Amino acid sequence: MKDEDKTYENETTTIKTPLFDDRGSGDLTLQIEMLTKQKQLLQFKCKQAGVSIAELKRDNQLLSYDVATLTDRLRAAGL
Repeated sequence: MKDEDKTYENETTTIKTPLFDDRGSGDLTLQIEMLTKQKQLLQFKCKQAGVSIAELKRDNQLLSYDVATLTDRLRAAGL
């Protein structure tokens, strides 16, 4: 993702209906379409967040190994 794409405006989306759509706001097919688009967006965002969480867990585990190694070295040195 480019840096200029990391803005709040690009994170939020509004679902707009085409101008030629004559369905009213209470039309069930229109509501289903809007909810389906929302669901797809939320699934995409959850997938993005899941990757980030997995990366953080991996980094945390690597750091904990480093801390354990350094602790063992300090104990071996008698400090």
